[in-house]
Amino acid sequence: MKERALVLLRLIVFPVWLLAGLTVHSLPAQDSGVSGRILDSSRAAVGRAKVTLTRVDTGERRQTISNKEGYYAFPLLLPGKYQLRVEKEGFAIETETGISVETASISTVEIKLSVGSLSQSISVTANQSPLQVGSSAIAHVVENQAIEGLPLIDRRSEQLIRLNGFVVENGAGSSTTFAVAGGRGNNANYYVDGGNAQNMSLGVPQLVFDPPVEAMQEFNIALSDYSAELGRSGGSVTQITTRSGSNRFHGSVYEYFRNDVLDTRTFFSPTNPTLRYNLFGGSFGGPIRKDKTQFFFNYEGRR
Repeated sequence: MKERALVLLRLIVFPVWLLAGLTVHSLPAQDSGVSGRILDSSRAAVGRAKVTLTRVDTGERRQTISNKEGYYAFPLLLPGKYQLRVEKEGFAIETETGISVETASISTVEIKLSVGSLSQSISVTANQSPLQVGSSAIAHVVENQAIEGLPLIDRRSEQLIRLNGFVVENGAGSSTTFAVAGGRGNNANYYVDGGNAQNMSLGVPQLVFDPPVEAMQEFNIALSDYSAELGRSGGSVTQITTRSGSNRFHGSVYEYFRNDVLDTRTFFSPTNPTLRYNLFGGSFGGPIRKDKTQFFFNYEGRR
């Protein structure tokens, strides 16, 4: 009887544990997007053009039609590299590659079509505007390469908020708050993959879920004049995007450790205090169905 109960418990716990570790991006993260205008060679608006946006890593596709003024928009996108394809009768197909979308940023791409037929195709590298013309927010995006490359004591991404020049850290460890751009340290707000991740149980807003560095894609710190949907804060708004799987399998195994044997003692100290610190883990991601469904898993332990 006990053996049957144990088997049943394993069958229940293992799937729950597995799903808890999966990063599932079934909902759009943050308010990232791509928008712009479609024009002809005389810079007249091209309406009713078919616009297809493809995320390069996953093959995910979205389509829209430009309006009569030539404007198009793809809201609520995951950060990453994208490709834009525009089709219109009487014009050659235009394909824009290398479009970069960042967390909580709108990438503006203007498309200029050339007269021709749909049997002709033109491919160019996107000339997206570096200015966020659709927003007055002052923000700073920290990308995955910077997140993984910087030395962090406990490998937690929240510490990287200090990379911004307008940030002052208050406290240490789990009770840390950040005063941003002159605002109060307890007037910050946090979002993870579009969901509110603010812990108010102690009356002080803190990040309730601080993802491991290995699971982080990037994050954006908005200092002021952020959009209305990011309210509830008199200070900064930090929007975090976790990593997702792609059409290729990828993974890693890692360990960060500190030990008193490797540390030098100070001039006035006869010995080093005992220190044993191990932070270890692994990640794995890839396709379940190519161009349809991907997964990403990360585990991290600390001793």
